[in-house]
Amino acid sequence: MAKPAPFARVMSLPKPGDSVKVTLMSGETIEGVVDWIDGSGAWVKGAQKSRWVPLEAFQPRQQEDDAKDNE
Repeated sequence: MAKPAPFARVMSLPKPGDSVKVTLMSGETIEGVVDWIDGSGAWVKGAQKSRWVPLEAFQPRQQEDDAKDNE
């Protein structure tokens, strides 16, 4: 019998009212409280600015190709 494929670790998504700190792909960090969530992102209200954040930003980042690929 074949072994099941390993699955990536998945964080649970935040809920409205949760405090979050998220680093976007651009490197920008957003820290604030989730106001609302739709099917593709969340509105995060921060102390300095508010921003829509894609749900992918709440998932743990995968390592850029294995280090052995850089050798």
